[in-house]
Amino acid sequence: MTRLFDSKAKQLIDDLKSVCANYGLGNDGNEFKIITQVFLYKFLNDKFAYEAKQIDPSLATATSWEDALRAYSADDYDMLLAQLGGSTAQLQPEQFLSSLWNRQNEDGFATILDNTLIDIAAQNSAIFSVKTDDGELVRLFDPVTEYVASKRNEA
Repeated sequence: MTRLFDSKAKQLIDDLKSVCANYGLGNDGNEFKIITQVFLYKFLNDKFAYEAKQIDPSLATATSWEDALRAYSADDYDMLLAQLGGSTAQLQPEQFLSSLWNRQNEDGFATILDNTLIDIAAQNSAIFSVKTDDGELVRLFDPVTEYVASKRNEA
């Protein structure tokens, strides 16, 4: 299991590096920001899915756990979020990786991606924000597509 995870994680990083290289960001300081934040976004989605399936085992056997969660009532979804551990980001269905995947060909996708990351950071700021010595909050995510300005909506 660990080898499979390591292999998939390395493949994801290699794929992200390839995308960055194809858009002129290979070995650029911004490549690190893009890879780190996209990898973190994927991790938070996976952790959310794992924890949600622990709370409601029917999600683990559903054809699509995302669709099963989208079918929850607002109250049931809020109850699920309340049961998540403090180390799990609280995501809304429109923030699931599958939701972004389904929107990748829409005009303005770069803005959709950036807004999703910023919304996740804002909604989870009490859990994941860090304060600097002068009291400034460091957000979990920053917009990532601004680093690919010339081809924003193609990446």
